[in-house]
Amino acid sequence: VCLSHSLFLFFPFFLRFIMRVIIPPLLRVWVVVVFGFHWIPVKGEQASVEEAPICLISPHSNVMDSWMLSIYAWGSVMSRRENESMPIVGSCLKSCEPIWVDRDMTKGIGTVQEMINRIKEPGFWARIVLFPEGTVHNTDSIIGFKTGAFRPGYPIQPMVWRFNRDPGLGIWSHYGHSIPTTLFLTMCQLHNTCEIEYLPVYVPSEEEKQDAQLYASNVQNLVAKALGKPMTDYGLEDLRLVQKSVDEGMPRDCALVEYNLMNRLFKLRLPDLKVILDRFIEMNTSKSGKLSEGEFLSHLQWPVEEHARLLYKEYNTCSDSAGIRFREYVVGTADLALKVPDVDSIVFTAYEELSSARGSLTARSMLNYIQHAHRNVSVLQAEAFLNRVSQSQDLTPEGFSAYVDANPDVGVLLYWLLNGTGGF
Repeated sequence: VCLSHSLFLFFPFFLRFIMRVIIPPLLRVWVVVVFGFHWIPVKGEQASVEEAPICLISPHSNVMDSWMLSIYAWGSVMSRRENESMPIVGSCLKSCEPIWVDRDMTKGIGTVQEMINRIKEPGFWARIVLFPEGTVHNTDSIIGFKTGAFRPGYPIQPMVWRFNRDPGLGIWSHYGHSIPTTLFLTMCQLHNTCEIEYLPVYVPSEEEKQDAQLYASNVQNLVAKALGKPMTDYGLEDLRLVQKSVDEGMPRDCALVEYNLMNRLFKLRLPDLKVILDRFIEMNTSKSGKLSEGEFLSHLQWPVEEHARLLYKEYNTCSDSAGIRFREYVVGTADLALKVPDVDSIVFTAYEELSSARGSLTARSMLNYIQHAHRNVSVLQAEAFLNRVSQSQDLTPEGFSAYVDANPDVGVLLYWLLNGTGGF
């Protein structure tokens, strides 16, 4: 490992010669003899680096993809930063002139700039090669493409491959076989087939150059049609949410929301969805993945119960008696935020109205205000709500505002209370 790293530092041109000229033929022998890929037909032609400086390969389903990439689509690979420290694999990647991707970066601006810098020097750098999904999946459908490769706005050549194999064999997904098991199952097949196809170069329109999400979606649709598979809005971010829900003891499929769709419709990013998921998990004490009306009311402790029930119905768009799913809760939260835009002003007004003459928020002062319109509210209900607030915040204007920020459902209920309405 140390030797290969030193070679990369001091003999880059020598390493390029090895990786580009010597390694591909050896890998061909490897995949033929060990894994039984005796014949790999290739359709179409690979464009020059000047025509298409970026090559996208889809679908990404197993570790074999990396070997096929080295044979048929050599270039500067994009790889997650964590792979750099892997024994052997990390050193091999370093010799491929990689672009390291930090998945924790919100927008990946540094990665995009590095891509642009390399594209502007086609004689020195190899073409950029990547898997646009950003993760492996079972290839039943084409999941959402991440937008990083599309932000520079350069032409792209999609490359697709079709592994003709039994369902489940050779697929390395996050909740499937391990890498050794995947490779072993592939070797157990006497003959495996793979077909590779270079699709025509996709030149973006001016609109696509300005909208990376549109560009990515159109190329995803092109790839899906070429493979004869449906396309979905699920992506790597959905996997992150699923893993978080599993760690909290929730059902595995509870947190699937079609991230790309949520981002497109409501501009919600992964950190936003994680906050909403934390709130959903806190309310869903049964860990069933469906939020019941009782759990919803118990968490809010809102004095005007009829309003809380109406809010629950706003979320439960499917009228499911078992409860609200996380996806419904996300859509409901985003939708209600649009209907009640000026929450800060509402919170300030509400605190003034609900407080006593001395400016302190008490159960009695709340009750005096609420009972003008809702006679059946008791002081115990007001106390229960204030106890809920005081568990995390002080009963000051700032503390009350912070509580509503963390629990936007309360902002909607305050809006209804101040306007003397129930619902929209």
